[in-house]
Amino acid sequence: MEKDPQNMGDVFEMMTYLLVIIISSVVMVIWLKRRAKRKRK
Repeated sequence: MEKDPQNMGDVFEMMTYLLVIIISSVVMVIWLKRRAKRKRK
């Protein structure tokens, strides 16, 4: 395997993209749960 700066940049970009998706999905789930709790009371 060759260590290409360009390739490493692509991997880093993909990792950041995945991280953003995971964080946003978690935030959405928490927000929806809080919203559901508020509606019930």
